Amino acid sequence: KQWVSTQSTGDFVETIKKKGSRRVQPILIIGDKTYVSVFRSGLYFVGVIAVPDVSPVYIIESLSRIAEILKDYCGTLNVKAIRANLFLVHELLEENIDFGIFQCLETSSLRSLVHYEPVVVHNIKEEVGFSPDAIFDLGLNFLNQISSNAATKPLAIGQQKQIEQRNEMFLDVIEKLNITVERDGEISFAEIHGSIRLKSFLHGAPDLKIMLNRDLFVGSAPPEYRKKAIVLDECCFHKCINRGLFNSDRTLHFKPPIGECVIFTYIIKNRLKNPLPFRLSVAKSADTDVKLVQLTLKLKCNIPSSKRYV
Repeated sequence: KQWVSTQSTGDFVETIKKKGSRRVQPILIIGDKTYVSVFRSGLYFVGVIAVPDVSPVYIIESLSRIAEILKDYCGTLNVKAIRANLFLVHELLEENIDFGIFQCLETSSLRSLVHYEPVVVHNIKEEVGFSPDAIFDLGLNFLNQISSNAATKPLAIGQQKQIEQRNEMFLDVIEKLNITVERDGEISFAEIHGSIRLKSFLHGAPDLKIMLNRDLFVGSAPPEYRKKAIVLDECCFHKCINRGLFNSDRTLHFKPPIGECVIFTYIIKNRLKNPLPFRLSVAKSADTDVKLVQLTLKLKCNIPSSKRYV
């Protein structure tokens, strides 16, 4: 057995300081130690490997789960939340890790093992008085649709608190668009990364169903559906999803796990049917005397004035 000294963490911290604003690579070798880290919400979660027969992928997955557990029980994951819930974090880590070996990494399994009540840390925007309307001046009242602190709501700890907690869940569909625009403004590559994220506070383990489009296909679509089909190039399911119902009638059937998780992810490549709501143009000018090149990017919004996008 080889123990890791407390000096090992200092070596990693010094490396972060030298990097400045740049992130440290997930796998870093310093001396005879291997540092495996994940970066979440401005925080580094680090594991130190002192023996050669430990898989870095196993460490990355375990650290990612620990970050998710802390977010579930603290409500949000940032420096302020960790400082305010230091005793709760210490109690969770004691249950997660025992003698350097990962033990319990499921949110639901820890509810009967922790006792410290979470200290709710409010969003910084709420404290300074910002709102989506004030930032974008859209005139849309989002607060009438959902509470502003829903995303930072922690799990209830203790049997009585769990009974009193509202029986509710929150569902977000998040899509990120990656595009490559040519000099003339035409799109040469477009890719959509989407995910369905669930945060559950439901009592018990009820069966849930999410109905997706019937004309949704993975890989390719039959000839009779090609004009109106939605084709996913890649998709990935959470382990709680019943794959059989998805293949038959495009239904996500599952028992929601406690806390926050991503139940479905997908990728769509070069299949954009609708034009983008903006157009990007590029202009370049060079000054040979001072060896200076000026690059100007202009973004033109094509959204009609009668419609609003966020």
